[in-house]
Order: sequence, then C-alpha cells, then structure tokens
Amino acid sequence: MWEQLVTVLTNMLKLYQALLTISKQKHEILVAAKAQELEAITKQEELLIIQIGKLETNREQVLQEILTANKITDENINVSRLAECTDEVMGKRIKDLWQEFDKVTVELVRLNELNTRLIEQALSYINYNVNLLTQASTGPTYAAKGQQPQNATNRAVFDQKI
Repeated sequence: MWEQLVTVLTNMLKLYQALLTISKQKHEILVAAKAQELEAITKQEELLIIQIGKLETNREQVLQEILTANKITDENINVSRLAECTDEVMGKRIKDLWQEFDKVTVELVRLNELNTRLIEQALSYINYNVNLLTQASTGPTYAAKGQQPQNATNRAVFDQKI
C-alpha cells in the first residue's frame, strides 16, 4: 500500500511540475499577447488537470486503505503523522515528496495569480476598445411607447437583421 501511495504521489508531482511549466509558458504567451497560442496551451492545461483529478481520486483511495489498515480514524491526518505509521525510509520518501509538492504548488499559485491579473488587464483593454469602436454613450433609457430615446446609440458592431 505504501508503495502505491508513493507511486501515485510521484505521478501527481510529475503532472504538477508539467502544469507549472505550462503556466510559465502561458505567462510568456499572455505577455506577448498571442491569442492562438494561448488557446492551445489552455487545452494542454485542461488535459493535465483532468489527469491530476484522476490521480487525486486514486490517491484518496490508497490513503483510505492505509488509514483503515493502520486503524487511524483521524480524517485530518498530516504528512508527518502519516509518515510515522511506516518505516523510516518510506516515511522519508513521503515527506520528501510532500516538500516538493509544497514548492511546486506555491509557485503555481503565484503564477496563476499573476496570469489572472494579466488576463483581467487584457479584458479591460478589450472592453475599452470595444466601447471606443462602437462609440457607446449613455443616454436616457426610457422613451414614449414605440419610440427610441434621443441620443441613444445601440452598442452593436454587427447588423443583427436576417
């Protein structure tokens, strides 16, 4: 069981490291404003997230088996406590893997926050340009029945009539 846990954790760590690499590439793409490349890398990111989700389910199952076999009822068990339930070598492997997870996830969180800010800035810029192109102005909202308000312009770039 312990070997299974280490195997699952190792595979998950590899996927998280790949996700970190993709997040770094995504950051470069966002800075360079390459929309087509952003779409492609987002698809890669989605595939990795799906794989991570499957491994997470597997990890939970293996962990539950270990907890049951060791008669541990604490649902909020931490890695140090878990490592104490096995031999010293296996415990060290689990702790080392967890430390690597911690490093990768901290960097992922930082990059994701930065990428989110870049995306929000890009959307703000796009909305600003759309408003300029459509010359959207605010005017009265209501008018007499069947009439359009004075100074009202529709914010439409395309003719919607068929």
